[in-house]
Amino acid sequence: MTAGLHVVGVRHHSPACARLVRHVIATVRPRAVLIEGPADLNPRLDELRLAHRLPIAVFTAVPAERGGRSCWSPFCAWSPEWVAFVDGEALGAEVRFIDLPGWDAAFTDLRNRYADGPDRYGARVQALCRRLGVADLDAMWDHLFERPDAPEALAERLRLWFAEARGDEPGGPRDGPREAFMAAHVAHALAEGGPVVVVCGGWHAPALARVAPCAGPPPLPAPPAGAESWLVPWSYERLDSFGGYDAGMPSPAWQRAVWEGGTERAGEALLGAVARRLRAKRQQVSPADLVAARALAEGLARMRGNPAPTRVDVLDGLAGALVKDALEAPLPWNTRGVLSPHTPPLLVEVMAAFRGDAQGRLHDATPRPPLLADVARTLAAHDLAVPRGGRRVALDLADPAARARSAVLHRLRALDVPGVDRAAGPAWGTDRRLAEDWRLAWTHLTEAALIEASVWGPTLLEAAGARLRARLLAADGRLDRLAALLGEAAFADLTDLVSSVVADVARAVGREPDLKVLGAALERLLLLWRHGEILGVARSATLARVVAAAWRRGLALVEDVPAGAAIDAATVRAVVALRDAMRHAPALGLELDLGLAAFDRRAGDRAAPPALRGAALGALWSLDAAGAARQRDRAVRAVRSAARPQSFGDFLVGLFALAREPLLEGEDLLGAVEEALAALSPADFLVTLPALRLAFAWFPPGEKERLSLALARRHGAAVNLARAIEADAAVGLALDAEVARLVEAWGLEGGEP
Repeated sequence: MTAGLHVVGVRHHSPACARLVRHVIATVRPRAVLIEGPADLNPRLDELRLAHRLPIAVFTAVPAERGGRSCWSPFCAWSPEWVAFVDGEALGAEVRFIDLPGWDAAFTDLRNRYADGPDRYGARVQALCRRLGVADLDAMWDHLFERPDAPEALAERLRLWFAEARGDEPGGPRDGPREAFMAAHVAHALAEGGPVVVVCGGWHAPALARVAPCAGPPPLPAPPAGAESWLVPWSYERLDSFGGYDAGMPSPAWQRAVWEGGTERAGEALLGAVARRLRAKRQQVSPADLVAARALAEGLARMRGNPAPTRVDVLDGLAGALVKDALEAPLPWNTRGVLSPHTPPLLVEVMAAFRGDAQGRLHDATPRPPLLADVARTLAAHDLAVPRGGRRVALDLADPAARARSAVLHRLRALDVPGVDRAAGPAWGTDRRLAEDWRLAWTHLTEAALIEASVWGPTLLEAAGARLRARLLAADGRLDRLAALLGEAAFADLTDLVSSVVADVARAVGREPDLKVLGAALERLLLLWRHGEILGVARSATLARVVAAAWRRGLALVEDVPAGAAIDAATVRAVVALRDAMRHAPALGLELDLGLAAFDRRAGDRAAPPALRGAALGALWSLDAAGAARQRDRAVRAVRSAARPQSFGDFLVGLFALAREPLLEGEDLLGAVEEALAALSPADFLVTLPALRLAFAWFPPGEKERLSLALARRHGAAVNLARAIEADAAVGLALDAEVARLVEAWGLEGGEP
């Protein structure tokens, strides 16, 4: 290593490495402290000096039209980089960040500057884990490095580990440019004289330790137009690898306890945190359970050669003391990444206690992007300001003022801003009542999300439009995505974007090969056309032509469904959408006779899939009012001809999805269905039963009651519906009581579903 140069290779967010950095700076008392971090922040170090509440992060973004990438550089109290900044400032040293800015091409596809790339350690980590008998990198790290050892011993172990892990591997297209830029900063600092401390990821340490002095700092690369960096509040949840963060150490609350009190005290602190959390959820955790967990953790630590219980030791001790039932998944701390959905609720709470709930907060004087001020002004102008504790907003979309307020909220929703939730509102193709119920609650994530969304534009209108335009490009011409996007743009009242999406939908309709996709899109397009004025989209001839084109394409796909094709609920719903469009045939310019002829052919085609035959017959029934009696007779004949175990239920699924009236209004069809079922053997009935259940699920409770009364009359029986309903209600109340007991036991009252 060059004289006067002290390179401290670290693992990001490691308490042990943070203590080592503090020791080196206090011992060396350097003239300059150089830190792996975004160099474009150097002219703005005053922002970092403000009294923020950690964790925070530097967020850097490039606009979509310039590549659309973003990168985060998070700092917490025990981040070695943050400790280097704070201690270097306190010493009066020159403190600089020396890594490329997050908008540089080296960070393409790299969401986190401090990510533990899986390609970096690979086989070396796996081999060492097998040798030590530990599960993964995190357990290995705790065993080897998060120990109460002397700084010199830790420094030597880190040096050996990073030298072995890196070996002779080159920097490559991602790390090579970064290391060259950092090395130029180090060379310039050495040329200026005095001791220099460099704090960087251990992967880069071997390369930077060989730098020789050289005059002249490296120029900062020119940023893409519109690229910006901002400080954002962070949280332990976003810092935790079990929440999906791919950089640094897991379980931030544990790491904080290690930083504040050492590994020896961290176990005791987290046992207490787990007990408090579980008791808050009304789970019984006795002192005996905690004694058992502590004893198990200490025993495991001794057996594994750890001088004090590590994170995994304590977690294993808790599992041994608290988990009483068999597990459906491995213990969650034995792997990295998000928790498995099969993780027991008790262990989910244990992991939450080890994660912690701390939330960062920026000082009020921290510069913010203009989007935040525009959002605040827009919300105030539309009486949507969110007080502490949140609020609910009910909107009747028939009111123009309410539609304007709804558009504002939908624009925030398009930016994925937390705390803006539509609890109820028009769902595509189902709701007739055009009203919305919103729940607004600004959380610690809201400000961060708005800062991060500023990459899309300086105002809410511009940002929402740009975000949806980016999704339009990503839709890749897929009709299902385009139709969904059209609805979002309409609700957000983005007129120019709506016109663009309509044109793309028109092109996609003609080449869509899947009847299910086409049907779902037609359902949405038809609803948008019907309620265009209310949703902020004119009922234009262009949209009507798109609906008509989708309808004609759908008819062609219906005719092409081959014999033996599997027909599911989505296919049946496609026929429903085609039928619904025909109810507006004059306004849409549809050829009604063309549709009736297509359904007539499919209904009479014995080779067609049974569900499609039933759906086509149901469409004819519901559209041909003049020929209702003829269609009823046809339905009776069709039921009798379809009464085979493998097809009968499927036929009824299609029929009842489009027309329930034949069964409700005519006892001849009800009798035909009953006779067909009575003729089935017990074994055949079981074959038919699943499809039958689906078929009769189309009937709401009131219509099922009518069917029950009609069957009773056919057999001359008196049905005491009141008693049957009372019995069903008793079963339902018992189920409600059990659910309420579980909710109370886990302390879930008031939580979101």
